[in-house]
Amino acid sequence: MTQSNYLYLGELVAIGTTLSWSIGIFPFTEAARRLGPNSVNHFRLVLAIIFLTILSLIFLNYSLADLFTFPLHEHWLWFGMSGIVGLALGDYFGFTSFAILGARIGSIFIPLAPAAALFAGYFLVDERINWVGMVGIGVTIAGVLWLTITKTEKSKMPQSKHGKIEKGILFGVLASICQGVGVVLANKGFEYDMNVGKVPALHATWIRMVCAAVVIFTITIFRGKLKEMLKPVFENRNNGVWFTFAGTLFGPVMGVSLSMYAISLLENKPSVAQTIFSLVPVLVLPINYIFYKEKIKLKSVLGAFIAIAGVIILIWRYEILAWF
Repeated sequence: MTQSNYLYLGELVAIGTTLSWSIGIFPFTEAARRLGPNSVNHFRLVLAIIFLTILSLIFLNYSLADLFTFPLHEHWLWFGMSGIVGLALGDYFGFTSFAILGARIGSIFIPLAPAAALFAGYFLVDERINWVGMVGIGVTIAGVLWLTITKTEKSKMPQSKHGKIEKGILFGVLASICQGVGVVLANKGFEYDMNVGKVPALHATWIRMVCAAVVIFTITIFRGKLKEMLKPVFENRNNGVWFTFAGTLFGPVMGVSLSMYAISLLENKPSVAQTIFSLVPVLVLPINYIFYKEKIKLKSVLGAFIAIAGVIILIWRYEILAWF
């Protein structure tokens, strides 16, 4: 396989990641509103670890001990930090924002993540992108922002019983920053080769989930909030547990595993992966129509086309540069 095709495979996997996350947003939004963002964040990490452990034992032919002993210390460090920043912190902010603002409006802050990834990637993995790639990132962000942020869209943000709109906006911004930095930290983890090869994406996802769960449960226990956090889950308040199951399958299991695979393929290009991930608001549009029958306006369609055009420019940045 040529290097060019190898890169395209990574970008195709990143698109698959985006689709999986776009679907997962909706059950997670319902779960966060029924169980509370904090309970969902804890519960879905436990579910994800269980699912990923079973999948790793089956498909990677690992023993349970291999999951802990196979990775290098550097893998645990960087994938662990990625899990803490991107999953424990980032997803808590994200779930809270979705609960307050809803799935579609809550997703408008995702385009901030590529900028965070590019900034962190410059310092951590020496990421460099030619000017055509930078244009592609800018066009994608502009398209998604035009798709979602207008005075009309802002007027549609209702006051929510789940929190103030200002809090939803702030947490949406923080979630995107954490996710962008988390992608770069994961990319750093894939830099460390082992004698038998790199850590598989599925295993890297497992490490991220375990580290995130250890940190978030430790903090909750020390705060004396464990019982309060577990109560909605054990009660299955408003059937929120089943929405968490669905969100976990599409998000932490399928989506995050695919994202780790995409990052491993797009070596030292975390902002490229994150730019493709930022298409989530574009894919949320038709899914939102299916779930909530919300009409898709011409402005939204044009914004989606602009965002997709930006990703195409980013993917073919080297070929386009050759024209000049």
